[in-house]
Amino acid sequence: MLLRRLATSVLRRRANDGGALAAVRAEIAHELSSSHASSSPPSLQSQDIPDFSAVSDAPRGQEVLLRRRDASEEVLVSALLAPLQFEGDEPLPRAALMKIFVSKPGLKPVLRFDCRAFADEGDGSAADYDVTTVCYHSIAGDAGEDKYEGPEFRDLDPQLKIALKGYLLARGVNSKLASSLVHHLIEKERWQYVNWLKTLEEMFSKDH
Repeated sequence: MLLRRLATSVLRRRANDGGALAAVRAEIAHELSSSHASSSPPSLQSQDIPDFSAVSDAPRGQEVLLRRRDASEEVLVSALLAPLQFEGDEPLPRAALMKIFVSKPGLKPVLRFDCRAFADEGDGSAADYDVTTVCYHSIAGDAGEDKYEGPEFRDLDPQLKIALKGYLLARGVNSKLASSLVHHLIEKERWQYVNWLKTLEEMFSKDH
């Protein structure tokens, strides 16, 4: 009778969560074994973002906002991970979407660069980024579908494209910054994912 009750209890628990608890625990174990586990969210260090300071980097947020400011201009860099993409069944290296705003005190417009930063390929090389759009607004965020924002960046003269990339490099938006942002955003998302799994584990445990 005792064995029958135990067997019935096990079957009931399996029916209650459909094996979700075991699957969640297996995923947690996999994540913790494949990365450096930490109970604290990752943070950007000053040496990773030279000349910039972090304005916003909420532990549960997706966006990072950096600022570089002096008497002559302000540079804002907003970055978040691009959606995960696949080639067949294999995930492609992650990329970050960056928006860089350059403004001069008391002057308009605000210059905006849209960029895509790529993770390194695992061969020790640094990440880099491509500029995809250059436009300007009367104020930051003042964009609309009815406003002409310039030609497609890929259609610009090659020398002009090089010069515009050089403009960003001169303001500290270089491969080191791109690499630091991509790495930080990936680690931050992993930390968020593990904490999400742990919340599920706690919820499913109540069915047992």
